[in-house]
Formats: sequence, structure tokens, C-alpha cells
Amino acid sequence: MESHKKINERTSRAELNIIVALGTQILSLICGFIIPGLLIRTYGSEAYGATTSIAQFLAYITLLEGGVGGVARSALYEPIAKNNIKQISEILNEVRIFFRRIAYIYIIYVVLLSLSFYKLSNITCMNHISTIMLVLVISISTFAQYFIGISYQLLIQADQKIYITNIINALTTVLNTVLIALLVLGGYNLIFVKLISSFVFTLRPLLMWLYVRKNYSIEKSANRNEDALSSKWTALGQHIAFFIHSNTDIAVLTIISNLSSVAVYSVYNMIISSIQNITSSFSAGMEAVFGEMLANHEYSKLQNVFSLYETIISFFTIMFFGITAVMIVPFVSIYTKGVNDANYIVPLFAVLLIISSVIFCLRLPYHALIIASGKFKETKIAAYGEAVLNLGISIILVNKFGLIGVAVGTVVATFFRFFFYAIYLSNN
Repeated sequence: MESHKKINERTSRAELNIIVALGTQILSLICGFIIPGLLIRTYGSEAYGATTSIAQFLAYITLLEGGVGGVARSALYEPIAKNNIKQISEILNEVRIFFRRIAYIYIIYVVLLSLSFYKLSNITCMNHISTIMLVLVISISTFAQYFIGISYQLLIQADQKIYITNIINALTTVLNTVLIALLVLGGYNLIFVKLISSFVFTLRPLLMWLYVRKNYSIEKSANRNEDALSSKWTALGQHIAFFIHSNTDIAVLTIISNLSSVAVYSVYNMIISSIQNITSSFSAGMEAVFGEMLANHEYSKLQNVFSLYETIISFFTIMFFGITAVMIVPFVSIYTKGVNDANYIVPLFAVLLIISSVIFCLRLPYHALIIASGKFKETKIAAYGEAVLNLGISIILVNKFGLIGVAVGTVVATFFRFFFYAIYLSNN
């Protein structure tokens, strides 16, 4: 009876996670289309490209995170399944201290980036002081995430309550879009607009902190469980590799090409990543489900759930990206109508980015199972190979082929990791 109740609860949470994740991604898709168009038309492609590039460079601090999020979730699955509050508290205290150290290092990194971005990007639409201010205001929300919210977010996710984080994300996304639209239409400058946007996103970690404080009996006085993050160095290598792969395109375009190319890339990537996120929403919470099944040694159920999950993801990936392949270039031509400071009609680039996202979505089930089982060391070659291939091919091809060159690097690298995962899981 107890087992049947747990299965029903697990199923209900999985369904709720998927429904809320899907709704959140649709909202994000709508809001994501509104903001770039407003910013490009009001401030120009170069200024918008600068904000995208700064956000990307600020994201480099996640290199220090070292994949600890995946390690922490993997460590939390068993104590959560057994309702061991003491062990949960010990792991959470270790994670909290780890991320607060990153927050302090992040401050130093922000100062260095703010001083160097003007020369690094060769920006012409802003002076040095303005770029310093832009970097500082964009950095605020990330600092709040590391200092306050990320450990609580990991706990909520590991407890199969991703719907909570998605509801918080949806609310702040809508609020952010409304405020940006009002400020842009009201004639405020870009730096002030981004400052208000950063303050909105600091609500996310604060709300997660409040939720955990109200719903979990975390013992802050509990000792730190340093063994909980024992796999962090292996995870660090994988995380650095995936980070390099994910951020190669914009970094290479910023340094070797120009910020207008970054703006073009960002418009296409905004659309394709939105479709990718909608597709991924059908997998919301599945890593936590796999983790609980592994903790309870429910291997037969795991096999059945994994097969179903793989089928669902494959179906929606093919359907959504098939529609995207037909519609994306006509949509971009309408979306950027009247913007003449860059060429936004690049069909081959669009096709290559779509292929990359299709491969990424098809490998989601494999990646979720690998994280849930803590197989970081066994799959590190896939992560390293993906990063090296993407960076190497992009640097070689970008001078001659521009956007097409970086897209080719992304496709080849993403396929390599997918192929490795397929072989590894079939053998194990």
C-alpha cells in the first residue's frame, strides 16, 4: 500500500513538473520575443549585442561552480527518499558555503570584466564608463543567485518539485518583460533598464529561500558533509568542458568577429533555444525520478520509465523542430523588419543551429540518467571531446565563414557527445 502511494505521488509530481515547465517555457518564449525586438529597435544591434555578450562573459563564473549542482542533487536523492533531515541539512550546509565562496570571487571577476570589456569588444556605441556601468548592473542578479538562492534551488529540484522553481521563474519573467517594455517605451536609457531587470531577477533566489524556510526543517547548525561533494573535481572538468561548448559561439564572435554578428546569432539562438526549452520541459523532474528509483533499487521500473521518456522526447523534438525549420527564416525577416545595421537573413546558419538543438534534445534522457547515477568520471571523455571540438572548429572556420563556421563547430561537437552517451548506456 505504501509503495503504491509513493508511485502515485511520484507520478503526480512528474505530471505537475511537466505541465508547469511547459507553461513556463511558453511564457518565456513569448517574453523572449518581446524584449530583444524592443532593445534592438530602440538601442541598435551593437548595443543589444553588447548586453548579450556581457551576460555571456559574466556566465563564465559558473566555471567555478564546477558541476557541483549535479553532484549535490545526486547526493540529495537518497536522504530525501529516506526523509533523513540531518543528512539533508549537512549536505545543504556544505553546498551553501561552497557557493558563497564563488559569490565573493564573482565580485572580483565582475570588476575585472567591467574594466576590460570596452577594449575587448571594440564597442563603438558606448564610452568606457557606460560599458563599466552596464557590466555592473547586469551582474547583480547572478551574485544574488550564488549568495542566496542556488543551494535552496538544488534542494527543491532534488525533491521533485521543479514546478516551484518554474512558477517563480515564470512570475519574474513576466514582471521583467512588463517593466522593460514600460521603461523602453518611456525613453529610459539602456543601463537603467538593465538595472531594473537585475533587481527583478534577484527576487528568484529570495523567493526560493522563503519557500525552503517555510517547508523544510533544515538544521543550520548541522555539521557540513564534505564527503557529499567528493565527486566535485571530476564534475568540475565536465562542467568546464560543457561551459566552453555552450559559450564558444558568442565568445568567438565577440573576439574574432563583431558585436553585430553576436546580435544576429542571439536572435536565432533566442528562437531555437526557446523551442529547445519547450521540448526539454517534457523531461522536467525526470532526473529526480531516476535518482529516487536508483536510491530505492527499482531497476525494472527505471528501465520502463526511461524507455517511455526517450520516446516522448524524440516525438516532441522531431515535431517542434520540424515546424521551426520551416518557419524560422520567415519569422526572423518579419521580426527584424526595418533593422538595417546587420544582415539577419542567414538560412544555412538557422538550419545548422536547429540540427544542433535536435541532437541536444535527443540526448536529454541519457544525460539525466548519467547525472542521477553520479557517473561523472565514466563519461568525462564525452564532455572534454565536445568542448575541444566546438572551440577548435569554431576558431578555424569563423574567419572564413563567420556565423556558419561557429554553427558547424557546435553541430559536430554536440553529435560527438550524443554518440558517446548512446554507446555508453547501451553497454552499461
